[in-house]
Amino acid sequence: MSQTLPPLDDEDEPPEPPRLRALRRLVTLLTVVLIVGMTSVAGILVWRLALVVEGPATRPAAPVAAPELTLPAGESVAALGASGAELLVLVRDSAGAEALLVYDRQNGALLSRTPVRREGPRSP
Repeated sequence: MSQTLPPLDDEDEPPEPPRLRALRRLVTLLTVVLIVGMTSVAGILVWRLALVVEGPATRPAAPVAAPELTLPAGESVAALGASGAELLVLVRDSAGAEALLVYDRQNGALLSRTPVRREGPRSP
């Protein structure tokens, strides 16, 4: 004679042990944290790659309003640079000494002269 057990209803299920309930909640929390983390990493990658594709934002250089710039005699230009209101000129004399000259963009006046000393071997 075989006995069949009656089907279990929701009411017939034994209560969940507290440790099993805590483990289930921790696994659920870990899943949520993993999904948020992976979404964040994917979003940052897309954002960074979009910046690389677009290239850096560049502003056109402001025009120089000065009619002329006068360099000291015997010095040649080694490099040029610019900021919002000034022109930066790196000059080198015949002996190899360098100086940074700062000129006003509007009138071409020499604002400052800073000697440049390099440590170690110099490349011409």
